[in-house]
Amino acid sequence: MAKLTKQAIEKAYRSRVVATLWDADLRGFAFRISPKGKASWLVKRRLGEGGRNAKQILFVFGEYPVMDLDAARTEALKLIASIAEGVNPQNDKRRLKNKQHEAYANGKLRDVFQLWFEKHAKPNTNPPKGAYWYEVRRRFNVEVIPKLGSETLVGDITRKDITALIDNKERITKSGARQVFNAMRPFFKWCLSRDIIPIDPMDSLAPPERYQDRDRVLTDKELVLVWSAASDLPYPWGPYFKLLLLTLQRRDEVAQLPWSELDLSRKHEWIIPGSRTKNGREHLVHLSGWAVNLFHSMADKAGDTLVFTTKKIESVEFSISGFSKAKAAIDAKIKKRNGGNPIPPWRVHDLRRTGATGLAGLGIAPHITERILNHISGPAVGGLTGIYQRFEFVDERREALKLWANHINDLLLEDMRREREARDSNVVPMRSAG
Repeated sequence: MAKLTKQAIEKAYRSRVVATLWDADLRGFAFRISPKGKASWLVKRRLGEGGRNAKQILFVFGEYPVMDLDAARTEALKLIASIAEGVNPQNDKRRLKNKQHEAYANGKLRDVFQLWFEKHAKPNTNPPKGAYWYEVRRRFNVEVIPKLGSETLVGDITRKDITALIDNKERITKSGARQVFNAMRPFFKWCLSRDIIPIDPMDSLAPPERYQDRDRVLTDKELVLVWSAASDLPYPWGPYFKLLLLTLQRRDEVAQLPWSELDLSRKHEWIIPGSRTKNGREHLVHLSGWAVNLFHSMADKAGDTLVFTTKKIESVEFSISGFSKAKAAIDAKIKKRNGGNPIPPWRVHDLRRTGATGLAGLGIAPHITERILNHISGPAVGGLTGIYQRFEFVDERREALKLWANHINDLLLEDMRREREARDSNVVPMRSAG
């Protein structure tokens, strides 16, 4: 028996072999793969003070990857403590079912959404399915429910309400508006099929236009300004923007990075499990010496579990948020360093495109860049084939990211040289007296 780790969970999840993995750190907590391939979390403990005559409770409380390891361990700790106090969580489950039936009756948006989500968010054999439901829940909790009102009756939501929500979102981001639209549509269809609402407010409503791919690539000067501006920002945002540039990985993959995914002492590698990648594939990222040093420099400021964290509640760490404010902050620093002039509009994701373009300029073959960015399509596979894909072109990928880090360093050195020459040219020699 060993401590459950994200790597062990992801490996078991991909294999789909029937198994129960018990956690060595938290007795009675386990991860299980059922004969049908369903992955779930469970706790097992005798009720109350225990003993041979006490009733043994085996309670399944969540599914993977909808619930990740950190969330599952936190919930398991609460459940085990509750069972030790004589509380049977199975009774709570029955009460929850009664509460769900009440949700049908009262029809409040918050309750009906929760009922729909729990009924449909079942992870499939394809890991991106879990990522899809994670995104649906995030869209509802952050953008739909707060705007329409958690206490609003679903039957009172009109076509006008939906249109206003989508239009307001579209003013900010066209792609985001389409994603919100696509998240809401199946929910309201289900509500109609269950007679929770008499009319689907999204019926015949056209989705926002498909977002056109951006082609914004930062110039060398802009790249230097972004890096220099990041140097002006404190932890976590300064190092965060720099690691986006050095690793070329996605926004949330870096923002939610736990220390457990990193090997900083020997291999200088970062392995992102499939549950955290967009395509559901485990992804190997090579770390340049600069990136490794940056991680070490944050050790005294970062969390025990997460590399980037801003708050901790009851010993549970939370990953960074507030990306819009952080983007505004770095734009302000860029403007200050650029003589009061902002650079043309850019987005965080443009850093990945800039890196990909930069790698091409350094002579890196497109298929190597695609693997660095984890742009691999098709169904995720396990076994030897999956391992082979993860370690495809490792030497070339490692060398490419070293070249990219050196390229950024050369740009910074060249910028410093120009600044020094400009200062020297403005120095007026003093004439000797006499």
